[in-house]
Amino acid sequence: TTKLGDLIPCLVSATSLELSGEPYILAISKDISAQRATEARLRGSEERFRGIFENAPIGIMLVDMQGHIFQANHTAASLLAYDEQHMTGIHVSRLVPPEERASFKETLAAMTRREATHKSERRMVCQNGLEIWTNFHVVLQRSSDGDSLYYIVQIADISDIKQGQQRMEQMAFYDTLTNLANRRLFQDRLHQAIEHSIRTNRASALLFLDLDNFKRVNDTLGHQVGDHLLREVASRLQQCVRKEDTVARTGGDEFTILLTEIGTPSDAALVAQKILNHLREPFTISNHPLIVTTSIGITVVPGDGLDPNLLLRNADLAMYKAKEHGRNNYQFYSQDFNTNAVKHLRTEYELRQALDNDEFELYYQPKISIRTGKIVGVESLIRWNHPERGVLMPDEFITIAEDTGSIIDIGSWIIETACRAGRHLSDHHGRPIQVAINISPRQFRDPNLITTVRRSLRETQLDPQHVEIEITETMLMQDVEAAQTTVNRLAELGVHLAIDDFGTGYSSLNYLKRFPINTVKVDRSFVMDIPANPDDMAITRAVIAMAHQLKMEVVAEGVETIEQFSFLSEHHCEYAQGWLFSKAIPLQQVLDLLPQVLPHQQYIQERNAANS
Repeated sequence: TTKLGDLIPCLVSATSLELSGEPYILAISKDISAQRATEARLRGSEERFRGIFENAPIGIMLVDMQGHIFQANHTAASLLAYDEQHMTGIHVSRLVPPEERASFKETLAAMTRREATHKSERRMVCQNGLEIWTNFHVVLQRSSDGDSLYYIVQIADISDIKQGQQRMEQMAFYDTLTNLANRRLFQDRLHQAIEHSIRTNRASALLFLDLDNFKRVNDTLGHQVGDHLLREVASRLQQCVRKEDTVARTGGDEFTILLTEIGTPSDAALVAQKILNHLREPFTISNHPLIVTTSIGITVVPGDGLDPNLLLRNADLAMYKAKEHGRNNYQFYSQDFNTNAVKHLRTEYELRQALDNDEFELYYQPKISIRTGKIVGVESLIRWNHPERGVLMPDEFITIAEDTGSIIDIGSWIIETACRAGRHLSDHHGRPIQVAINISPRQFRDPNLITTVRRSLRETQLDPQHVEIEITETMLMQDVEAAQTTVNRLAELGVHLAIDDFGTGYSSLNYLKRFPINTVKVDRSFVMDIPANPDDMAITRAVIAMAHQLKMEVVAEGVETIEQFSFLSEHHCEYAQGWLFSKAIPLQQVLDLLPQVLPHQQYIQERNAANS
C-alpha cells in the first residue's frame, strides 16, 4: 500500500541475515505496475490479433520458413474445404496446382533475397480437388534483427470475378452462336501470324469460306434451322484443322481459317479439299437432310502480302473466283499457287490409282564394264505411263509419292519387278546381269523393307549377289544408328550396296567406311564437264582413288563421250553408265541390246591393240 493508501503490485524478495548477533529479515520490494500494464497491453494485443485472425473475412495462414503451415484461420480453411486442424503441418505448395508448385516454391525462396512481399492472382486447389481463383498476398515477417521468421499468406476468393471476366472475354472475342473466334480475335491472330512469318520466314495461309446457297436454308426452313446448321458447320471445320490453327465466324455464313506455319501452299490446298469433303457429308437438322457446299478462297502469308486487310481482301477475291468456277471448290489468289496446288492434288489422287491400273513401268539403263566393254548390269528406273499426260519421269511424281506415303507400295512394286527383270536378263543372256534398285528415303525407313527384299529374292529365285541396292549419303547420315541397322540387315541378305550420287551430299568416304558399302557412284555433275573442267577431273580422280583404298568399286554416271570414257579408263574406274552406251530403255530393248556392239567398244579394241 502506498502512503496515500493505494494498492500497487510489487515484486517482493526477503532474506534472513544476522547483524551483531541479532537476527534480521531484509525485505526488498519493487513496483511492477509498469510491467503489469505492459503485460496487460500485450494480452489485449494478442486477443485483438487472435480476434482479427480468426474473424477476418479473408483467409490467413502462417507458414514457417520450410513452407509448412503452422496456423490457419477459419476463413482459409473454409475457402479451401479443410478442417482447421488438418491444415496444420501441410506444405503450402500442396494448395496450388501441381504444374505451378516448382515456380511457387521459387517465389517464396526469392522473397528472402529480394522483395519481402508478393501479390498475384493464383489458382488454389481445395481439399476436394476443386480449384478456386484467389487474390494471393504473401508477406515475409522478419525479426528486429532482420532475420526471416515466417510468412503471412492472405487469400481472398475472386472466382466469381474471374468467371465474369471470362464471360466478358468470351463475349468480346468469340462468336456467341458457334463459339468460334470472332472477327476481332481473328484479326489479332492474323497480326501475330504476319509478325511470326516476318521473324521466321515461315508461311501461313488464310482461307475465306462462304457457304453456297445458305440463304435458301433460312428462307425455306427458318432461322432456327439455319443457326443449327451453322453450329454443325463450325464443328466440322474445327475437325479439319490443327489445334494451333484458328477457325472464326466473321458474320452470317462467312468463316475464316488461319493455318500457321505451313510447309508449302499445297498444305493449304489439302486442308481446303478436306473441308470440301467433310462438308459434303449430309447434315440432318430437325429431321431435314441438308447438303452443304462451300466456296473457298486462299491467300498465302507472306507471298500475297503482309497487310491484314489486304490479305483478307485477297482471300475474299479468291473466294469469289471459286464461286465463278461453279462453287464447291477452292481457288488461290495467286494463279501460280493455284495451278501447282491443283496439279499436286490431282497427281496425288491419280498415284493411288496408278498401281491398281498397272500404269507403272521400269526402264533399265545399262551399266558397262570399262575394262571389257560388256554390259554387266542395269539400273532400274521407274516411269509412269499416265493415260492422259503420257510418260512421266520420276521427278514429276516421286516427291509427291514420298510426301503422301504411297512411295512404300510403289517401292515394293519396284523391288519385286526389278528382281523378276534381273532373273529374266541373266537367264536370257546366259551370264549374271546385276540389277540396281534405288531406295527412297521414306522407303529406307520402312520397317518392312528387309522383308520385301527377302520375299522378292525368294519368289524370283534371284541370287542376292545379282542385286544392288542404291541409297544416298543423306539417307545414311540422317539417323546413323538406324541406318547402320538397316544397311547391315541388307548386307546379311547378300545383296550389294551402293552409294548413289556421291559428291552431292556429305561426301565423306572415311565416314562411309563404317557401312558395308560395295560401290560408290560418282554423280553425273562431276563427269559431264570432263575433260573441260580440271576441278571436276581432280574430284573424280580423288573419289576413284579413295574408293579403291577402301576396297570399293566405282561407277561413273552420265558418261556421254569417248573422252570421258577414256579418262575413266585411264584412272581405273570399273564401271560407267550414260548415253554413250544407252539411255534408260524398256526391258525388251535391253534384251535386244545385249548382243550388239556399242560405240565405245571400238575404243576398247583399239586401246587393247595399242597395249599389246
